[in-house]
Parts: sequence; C-alpha cells; structure tokens
Amino acid sequence: MITLLIVDDEKAVRYAFKRTFGDEYHICTATNGKEAVEAVDRKEPDVVLMDIRMPEMDGLQALARIKENHPHVPIIMVTAFADSTSAMQAMKDGAFDYVSKPFDNDELRRIVEKAITASRIQAELHCGCDKEWSEAEENRDCIVGSSPEVLTMCKTIGQMADSDLPVLITGETGAGKELTARAILQHSSRKDAPFLVVNCASLPAELVESELFGYEAGAFTGASGQRIGRFEQCNGGTLFLDEIGELALGTQAKVLRVLQNGTFERLGSNKQLQTDVRLITATNRNLEQMVTDGLFRADLLHRINVLTIPIPPLRERISDLPDLILYFLARYGRQVSPPVEGISDDALEKLSEYQWPGNVRELENTIRRAIVLGKSRVISAEDCLLQGQVEPTGDFSQVVSQQIEKLLEGNESRPYHSLLAEVEQLLITKALDLCEGNQVQAANLLGINRMTLRKKLPSA
Repeated sequence: MITLLIVDDEKAVRYAFKRTFGDEYHICTATNGKEAVEAVDRKEPDVVLMDIRMPEMDGLQALARIKENHPHVPIIMVTAFADSTSAMQAMKDGAFDYVSKPFDNDELRRIVEKAITASRIQAELHCGCDKEWSEAEENRDCIVGSSPEVLTMCKTIGQMADSDLPVLITGETGAGKELTARAILQHSSRKDAPFLVVNCASLPAELVESELFGYEAGAFTGASGQRIGRFEQCNGGTLFLDEIGELALGTQAKVLRVLQNGTFERLGSNKQLQTDVRLITATNRNLEQMVTDGLFRADLLHRINVLTIPIPPLRERISDLPDLILYFLARYGRQVSPPVEGISDDALEKLSEYQWPGNVRELENTIRRAIVLGKSRVISAEDCLLQGQVEPTGDFSQVVSQQIEKLLEGNESRPYHSLLAEVEQLLITKALDLCEGNQVQAANLLGINRMTLRKKLPSA
C-alpha cells in the first residue's frame, strides 16, 4: 500500500491529514524535520508532506537532508507562511511542489497523485533494448524497443540532454512525449533540480497564465492569496510544457519573453522577476501550419525548436511490439491470480496487424484489459479488444440487448443508469476476484484509485 509521511509539529494538522487521506493511503507521521529524516530512512514512504516551520529541524533543512540519500522521494512542502524566497529555495532543493495553507483538499489530492506517479516514473529511466523483463522492471516506465527508430531517438536524447537549449518533442498522442522529456532530464546537468510538468491542454485558457506565472492576492476574483507560478518554482530546473500548441497567443508572448531574457511578472503585479529555466515542450500538432494559419507565433516556434526530437508512432516501429507486450505483462500480469505470463501467437499476430492510432498508450490499455478479461495464464486473440476493430461479440450484444429490453419493459425509471451500474458492478467483481479481494490491485487493474473503487462497492 502506498505510504504518506506527514510531517507537522501541530497535532491537529496531522490529524486533519489522516482524516483526508487515511482511507486511501497508509499514513505515518513525524513531528519535526529530524524525525522526518529518520522516518524516511526507516519506512521509505512513497510521498512526504512536510511543514516548513518546525522546532529542532525545519522543513527546508529536512528537505535537503532527505534528498541527499533519497533523491527520488517526492516531497510536498505545505506551509501557512508562504513566500517567494522559501518557495524558490524549496524547489531548488528538490521539493515536488509547494502548497500554501489553508489548502483545498481536492487540489492537494491531485498533487499527491501526481507525486506518486512521478515517484514511479523517476525510478531509473532506461532504454530497454534487448532486455528480458522481470519483477525488477515492473514499476518502471521505460523507453522500450530495439528498432532503428528507437535507437536513433535514444541517441538523440543522449546527444542533446546535457545542453541547456530548449527542446521540442513532436509526436502523436500516446507516443511517449512526457517519457522522452523525463529521459532528457535524467541525462542532463539539471537532473537533481526541480522538474515540473504543465499540460497546456488540460487547463482552461484563463488559468494557464496563473499556473505558469503565478499571481498576487486580489489579481482576479478568487485570488485570495499569493500563488508562486511554475516558472518561478522551477528556477534552476526544467519545465516541461506539454501540448504547447494549445496556448493562447497572448500567453505565447509571455513564454517567449521568458525564453528571451528570463523575465516575467506575476498576475496583478508590475514587479519584474527573473528565472533560469530549461524549457522542454511537446506537441502533437503541426506548429508550422499553425504559424501559417496565424495560430502560433513564428518567433516562439523558432525559440522552442532549437533542438527537436520526433517520436515515431508505434505503427512505424512495429518490430518493437513484442518487447512492449512483454514489458507490460511483466508490469501488470502479476497483479492478478493466477498471473498472466504470456501471449499466444495468434494474439501477437492480431496486435501486429493493427495500426495503433493511440500508440503505446493504447497498447498498454489493451494489454491491461486483456489481463483482466482473460481466463488463463496466456492472453488469447479473443482477449485483445481493439478500438473500432473488435467490437463486442454477438453474445455480448445479445445479452446487453436483452437486459435493455428487460429494463424498458419493467418500466425502469432510469434504464441508462441502471444498465451502467450493473456493468460496473460486474467489472469490479471480476477485478476483485482476479486479485483475490485485494482492493489496491483491483483498482490498479481497472485504472481507478482505491477510494473510487471503495465508493462503488455495494457496501459503501
């Protein structure tokens, strides 16, 4: 089970964290920085949430000490006395994020989930060429493959990683752009400095600027306190802007200014701030065409594509498919009982003939689904349901159709919700059976968190 270490000298705060996260994670606590350092050595938590102002050893001192021996443990600093100096110092020393009290529970939960994901990914990234996958690899995200396309990509990463020049990563959705950005980071001179990710497509346009540049209290409705933006938090480190093609033109101009002279202002302030950030960007759009269409600034494009890494789609490196399948089997196959350990020849042939519009991400989801739905230790062709190709079988359609008729004839007032609820319960029951009742493993198989699974259980 994932373990959170809560470090705060106030008993009420530790209790509040336990109430917020106790149902989802194993919680252990420490009352000051010195205890935190000892607790990390002893218990090896997955994520640390730590106050800054504490007796004996404060949070910033403890952060530096922990990072010396446990550089990959994400530490989220939480403080009631937020200021830019401590924020920048915390991020410079390797904090995962910096959150002001009082905090929003949902926002903090999202940050913790991102930290858990980052912790898993930041376990050594490596090229998996000619490698047999074993338990040692099951929790690592890797660049997998030995095709000429992957070898060329890995070589390019190595050549440009140690430079401070901006990098533009291009490729289709699901091809592995963020994974490539993290590989660049791990081989760069800034690997121990802050690394932050902002997906420009996932934020409403009106929030992107506040996320990137921060804001002062009163800058806009709802801005009750100061917020340190990502460019400021990331000073000395690397910022990854995913889907940069989604930025509005006005925001593009501000990003361009940071690239040109390293300066910006928080929203609601005229004070000019300075930052030293290496920018890695990614897009699945044709930025040259966007420039022609007036949707992207030509000067910004020239600034961000000094170095470019194109990621080939999976269909153009299909020889890597067997390695990728074995990697995902090693990673997810042991989470069910009996474990799934292989794939049949007809299943491999079926997957090899598919075009994979969703790339490696779609392959990963297909293998995970086959592991859950399969009935043996070896995945068959029937277990591999491909988008738009393998539709529900006739039997499945017939069963669903009969159930719909039954609901409608029974004057069911909410047939849509009733049918979805029935299917959902069947899926959850199947996952729990495969995992012998282990809710954490079942939630992982279904691609949801444990709290969501528990809420959907009949007894909840």
